[in-house]
Amino acid sequence: MTLFLILLALAAGIVLYVWYAAIVTRRNKVAETLGGIDAQLQQRHDLIPNVLAIARRFLEHEKTLLDQITALRTQALPQIGERDFGRIAEKFKAEASLGADMTRLFAVAESYPELTSSGPMMEAQRSYAEVEANIAAARRFYNSAVGNLRNAVQIFPGGLLAGAAGVGTLPPFYEAEAASRAPVSAADHL
Repeated sequence: MTLFLILLALAAGIVLYVWYAAIVTRRNKVAETLGGIDAQLQQRHDLIPNVLAIARRFLEHEKTLLDQITALRTQALPQIGERDFGRIAEKFKAEASLGADMTRLFAVAESYPELTSSGPMMEAQRSYAEVEANIAAARRFYNSAVGNLRNAVQIFPGGLLAGAAGVGTLPPFYEAEAASRAPVSAADHL
């Protein structure tokens, strides 16, 4: 009977350790995917001054928008190495505002044929679109990693081991802004 209890305790210990290791692995995967998002965001942030410099020559009367984008870029700069899961939602919100303003800038730029036909502006728009596609892919990887971590923590005995594995707060999923989920009316664009 004693041998049975020892073997049972040993088996339970092994199961708990394997679950603990799974939680730590998934927590680290979330941090890794955040690093991937940060790398893509850094490319976006590096590109923005070039786009603004090109646009500034043509859009002097849009100075408020250009200044707003510059301020948002400073506020939203990625903090490589920062893995405070509680602050991720704030960061995503700042990045969403920056993305919306860049979209607005490119929309305003379309009203200026000499700007949109400018080689550097066309190249900047192409580069920006590529970076945005990479950011979207990085966000999908992040959401997948967050889902895996949440599953590992929320399935018993994950909740008991989460604190020991360094998962105090669960990271949020990346979610699109409410405005981007609203249906698009073609009549608004005609």
